[in-house]
Amino acid sequence: MAEKNTGRLIEQLIAFIEEGRVIPVIGPELLMLDIDGKSTLLYSYLAEQLAQRLEIASEPADTLNAVVCRYLSQGGQREDIYPELKRAISELSQVKLPEALVKLAEIRPLKLFVTTSFDPYLAQVLNQVRYGGLDKTRVLEFYPGSKNDLPVALKNLKRTTVFHLFGKLAAAPEYAVTDEDVLEFMHDLQAHDSRPKRLFDALVMQNLMIIGCPLVDWLGRFFVRIGNKYRLIISRDKTDFLVGDQLQKETNLAEFLQHFSSRTKVCPMASIEFVNELHRRWIAIHPIPPDAEPDEDEDESQLDEDIITDVFDEDDSMQSGAVFLSYAHEDQPTVLLIRDAFEKAGIEVWFDRNPNALRVGDNFENKIKTNIEQCSLFMPIISGNTLTRKPRFFRAEWKHAEQLALRYPDSIRFIIPVVIDDTPPDAPNMDEQIRKLHWERIQDGQCSSAFLTEIKELQRVYRRDNG
Repeated sequence: MAEKNTGRLIEQLIAFIEEGRVIPVIGPELLMLDIDGKSTLLYSYLAEQLAQRLEIASEPADTLNAVVCRYLSQGGQREDIYPELKRAISELSQVKLPEALVKLAEIRPLKLFVTTSFDPYLAQVLNQVRYGGLDKTRVLEFYPGSKNDLPVALKNLKRTTVFHLFGKLAAAPEYAVTDEDVLEFMHDLQAHDSRPKRLFDALVMQNLMIIGCPLVDWLGRFFVRIGNKYRLIISRDKTDFLVGDQLQKETNLAEFLQHFSSRTKVCPMASIEFVNELHRRWIAIHPIPPDAEPDEDEDESQLDEDIITDVFDEDDSMQSGAVFLSYAHEDQPTVLLIRDAFEKAGIEVWFDRNPNALRVGDNFENKIKTNIEQCSLFMPIISGNTLTRKPRFFRAEWKHAEQLALRYPDSIRFIIPVVIDDTPPDAPNMDEQIRKLHWERIQDGQCSSAFLTEIKELQRVYRRDNG
């Protein structure tokens, strides 16, 4: 229910932030921009722009959903919407970044930001405020079929991270614009095979600061529920904070929370007003030094340190049925392109993100072997870099996969070698068993649609046969 003593509520929130126990979940009500000398909410501007670009009539109060519904009712195609929105935002490249986001970025203990909007401004603000304009903020996105998740458990997350819960801006329909889009995202967020487990674990463990999300009654209840481990009526583990312009109109949601979620604190303030007051109180306690330097503890050589730390955490084993990519570390840029193509096609992938690192003890090797035994396909990435005479760990991966392949009938394709340059099968120092198999050729990391379809089908058959 709405809290009368907002000052006390903000002080309580600040105490949680100081202890690193808060995740902000922010929405489009904070995206106030100065466009042509007028303060305008981004989504209102985009609704007007989209109507103009699609050549349909619009009303001043139209939402994006309303514009799209009108366009579809006139025979328009859904796929037309997304590239038009991308072009509209790209034309705002010189606009001043939203001040409310700047103020949130200056609250340094906030490391993980979850956003329900698709625009790029939050990451841009964080790069500007925390990294001196360098592109160091990690940006992740979820969309139906993506399987994207935090790379590590929250406790090991060292780098400022933005997670787009409903997708991020693209020409493809991979982000939520309409109410129907949101419904599909919510459905997939709850699906066992696509649910971002680490992200949801973080949302459950931390106090949520939900600001500026236009939560209609049903969506508001969903957000509050996914952030709690137990039923709302018995949950006592943490306190969540809910602030939004739309909330003042949602009397049913307010009544629901009053009766069933007493640990959810609803602040009767507008979203931007709340951020301004939170920032004012925070800076009064934690002033920003006039000569403050950009964050230096996460320079480019350390950006993946948190990934390496957690890749072999006891709770981070590979999900059964992923495609295992095995490669020489010099080929990682190309392997990342292959990974991206696979994931975009809905193919789950696993690979060691730091194959050149030295590990202590046998734990690392045992977990690598376990992951190979649980993968649907083993894919050695072949290049001139794999012909080295030096001892390299990827060869141990290949040998273990070859031993595992002996257990399968001849009709099953388990090892699928992929060559990414002009390396021939008869090259010296090439693994003899790999040499004998049929190689797939991928140039510049660009996978053909036929190859992606084949891999996706093989992964599907593996999961069907292995339950």
